[in-house]
Amino acid sequence: MKHALRILIVDDSPEDAALIARQLQQEFAPRYERVETAEEMSLALDKGGWHLVVSDWVMPCFSGLAALHLLQEREVDIPFIMVSGQMGEDVAVEAMRAGAHDFLIKDHLSRLVPAIKRELNEAVVRRERNLAEDALTATEARFQSLVEQSLVGIFMLQDDVFTYVNPKFAEVFGYLQDDLIEKKSLLELVTRDDQIRVSTQFLRPLTQGSTSLHFTFRGRRQDQQLIELEVNGTRTQLNGSPAVIGTLLDVTERKRAEEELSKLWRAVEQSPVSIVITDLAGRIEYVNPRVAEVTGYSEAELVGQNPRILKSGTMTGEFYLNLWQTISTGREWHGELHNRKKNGDLFWESGCISAVKNSEGRITHFVAVKEDITERKISVDHLRQVQKMEAIGQLAGGIAHDFNNLLTIINGYSTLIIKGLEPGTPMRKEAEQILRAGERAADLTRQLLSFSRRQIQEPKVLNINTQVQSAEKMLRRLIGEHITLATELALDVGLIKMDPGQVEQVIMNLVVNARDASENGGLITIETGNRQLDEEFTQQHPGSIAGSYVRVTVSDRGLGMNEEVKRRLFEPFFTTKEMGRGTGLGLATVYGIVKQSGGYIDVISQPGQGASFDIYLPRVYQPADPLKRPVLEDPSRGHHTILVVEDEPGVLNLVTHTLRKRGYQVLETTDPELGVEIFREHKDSIDMLLTDVVMPFMSGPALAEELTRLKPGLKILFMSGHAENRASLEKILEQGAPFLPKPFASDTLISKVKETLAGSPLMPGPEVSGGSH
Repeated sequence: MKHALRILIVDDSPEDAALIARQLQQEFAPRYERVETAEEMSLALDKGGWHLVVSDWVMPCFSGLAALHLLQEREVDIPFIMVSGQMGEDVAVEAMRAGAHDFLIKDHLSRLVPAIKRELNEAVVRRERNLAEDALTATEARFQSLVEQSLVGIFMLQDDVFTYVNPKFAEVFGYLQDDLIEKKSLLELVTRDDQIRVSTQFLRPLTQGSTSLHFTFRGRRQDQQLIELEVNGTRTQLNGSPAVIGTLLDVTERKRAEEELSKLWRAVEQSPVSIVITDLAGRIEYVNPRVAEVTGYSEAELVGQNPRILKSGTMTGEFYLNLWQTISTGREWHGELHNRKKNGDLFWESGCISAVKNSEGRITHFVAVKEDITERKISVDHLRQVQKMEAIGQLAGGIAHDFNNLLTIINGYSTLIIKGLEPGTPMRKEAEQILRAGERAADLTRQLLSFSRRQIQEPKVLNINTQVQSAEKMLRRLIGEHITLATELALDVGLIKMDPGQVEQVIMNLVVNARDASENGGLITIETGNRQLDEEFTQQHPGSIAGSYVRVTVSDRGLGMNEEVKRRLFEPFFTTKEMGRGTGLGLATVYGIVKQSGGYIDVISQPGQGASFDIYLPRVYQPADPLKRPVLEDPSRGHHTILVVEDEPGVLNLVTHTLRKRGYQVLETTDPELGVEIFREHKDSIDMLLTDVVMPFMSGPALAEELTRLKPGLKILFMSGHAENRASLEKILEQGAPFLPKPFASDTLISKVKETLAGSPLMPGPEVSGGSH
């Protein structure tokens, strides 16, 4: 197959040009153009695409050397063959020196084909070599640029001295390149503490055979600043000797960022609050360990889920819609969530949910930071309940105090009227109705005083089992035959110190409450036992105090209670019973007595699952007190002189009238200071002081202290509806001082007066004084 060859022939003879073309016809398929001037040759070269130039040596207007120079000026690299009719050796040498690739005599044009083939082959070789050299030069330039402009430090070490460092390497250490190359070793740039480690674990392994190593160490800049560095090294050969080529990166900022990120991560992981991150659709991507602790779900169970997995069902759809609209518009949401744990328990969380935005301000995630506030809400609710109960108790106590004085008058005079009328007469029946109403009102005031913790106690060291057993027969009659009463009394139960009457009130009210919750019959159980309350219990039960207690539990299998009822359970006059089935004071009374005794009451109940009331009463380690037997009424008349001091005129008139009817001599006054003057005047004849506890200007205990100084053997009887300084009075009562609670009937008054006169006198002492009112 012939090769198409484009030849530029520089010759002034058309015949010679044609002859040259014919010589090539057989081997090639030449296309040629003849030129004979420099201008013509320039125009031809502008066309391009020539494979060969054949030029005559001598022409009238041009020459072969001029053609060769023109080709060189145009930087056209194609074979150039010089021909001549007569070419001597000198001419040939000159042509070759000028750059011709070959020369021929016109008489030997038969050699033209082999010469062209040879030149074409050599041209291909030259072109390929030039291309390779150009590529190598370009590669070296690119490599040099890459190394010089690299953002990573690059170095070469030989015999522990730098043979090359790039600008970035020098910049990392604060030097110029010339200050490092052939002048410093790597160890000179390493901190003293890391030099041995770099030498033994990096440089030595590389020079002795390791192919590559990754290493970190601390370096020192020229300004003595310490930096964290990361180096990669490779073993190589340079001029027949081992060398190290390496890259170096300043990771000081990265390490600092990693430490900050690690610190932040640890803070999030160890945070005492729950942290949840979701995507834009609300799917959970991350939860910290606290979330698992609070909810009971593991991380694997939560990731990929929507937070609605925690919904309790107690919050409205409008609430969640408002939350979502807030955060989806990039605003922060603050509030409280009522959620449900894996085990079904409800809990409260206070939290903040906000959007996470990227650098462009677009929302990519949502993050929730939440705190479990269940115990706090319980404590706050308990505190509010306590404050409400205290306020109601203060009001109830104030009312009961004044009402007791009125009831004392009503019940006292009713009793006197009844005693003065014949049985069966209409007026006596009417008076008895008045007395019964007064007694019911007196029961209410006693309950109010118990609730408000203003009732005067006469505490005794008791065995709770004895109290339960003594009340058991009465309780069985009270609950009816359709309900079974069972007792489980611990044999080793401890002792308590309480007013026996109040213990009976607590047990009776709880049993009555259990009876009313067991309309269709059932079982009521009274249990006793000992219980040590620890710190864990007190944390879970706000208002309780750690210590040793005697537990009394009254439980039933009745209707049970929901949370709303349990919250209001001990409020006075709150009841779920229909009209006529109670005043709503029974459990309020229990609450007041337990609190007044330093105890704690816990209620466990669910709708339809009955209720259990656990009463914890402080345990004492003293001998039990003997219980007094009731004193039978003594019909005999008295003959002693009694000083009565009572600031309420109606009560004073009733007391003096009752005493005088039974034969006693009475001196009376509503003013305690006047009472002192009366006593000074008649102290030799006065046998007993009967005084109210709460009076203006001077309290009953203070009056008693004053008079016992004047007459040490004086008998004293206190009376009161409630006491402002209850603790002081109870100390006196513990010493044996007699006490008559209001309201009282006339027979009760006379019995207490006789009992006091027959007993030992109250010895004066510092505890007698209750302070002025």
